Amino acid sequence: MRRISLLVLAAAAMSCARSETELWSRFHEDGRAKPTVAIASMIDTTSFDVSWSLSDEMTQGVMSQVAASGAVYVHGQEESPFTENPFGGDLSWMKREFQGEEFVAFLELVEHEFAPVQTKGISLQEASSNLNMSVRIRVIDLRPENPRIVLQEMIRDSYFVPKTLIPADYAVDVWGTEGFRKTPMGIAHVGLIKEIASRITDYVLLAKSR
Repeated sequence: MRRISLLVLAAAAMSCARSETELWSRFHEDGRAKPTVAIASMIDTTSFDVSWSLSDEMTQGVMSQVAASGAVYVHGQEESPFTENPFGGDLSWMKREFQGEEFVAFLELVEHEFAPVQTKGISLQEASSNLNMSVRIRVIDLRPENPRIVLQEMIRDSYFVPKTLIPADYAVDVWGTEGFRKTPMGIAHVGLIKEIASRITDYVLLAKSR
């Protein structure tokens, strides 16, 4: 009986390893190539002050979520190699900077702030708040001779943060800790990251199918 249990555990471990490999593999298990997308490091134009990089957190989160779809092969760009405006009208430089890629996704965090919820009879210091977040997305198809935009939109999200006696301490519960995942900001970021990744994945697959 013990031998059977060990075999079952070994098979499960091998299955998990195959699944993880499949997620980050250039090919599906049947040999078909996945669409490739480079995800450039998120541009952060906010002035929100935390002890870690919101750009790193969200870029890595989006990369992981897109890869988790199992349908798209992801290349991360830890250092954005471009000096041009990725949201401008000139797309010609993108093929040069992202050679070998089929698609490239650009992200810009343009809003990230706690805004008090004004309630009659309650001071701003005692009020709950909303964490308002906005991210601009642009996905470019690099396969044609002239790159073309396949997705361009602003994703906005607002997460309600109730006033509590013990507020989250983001000097202690920093990104990467178990405590951060349970904070309002950590929960809000997960939802936003999933939405961004879903949009990128859907539009890359749609463009690839045409």
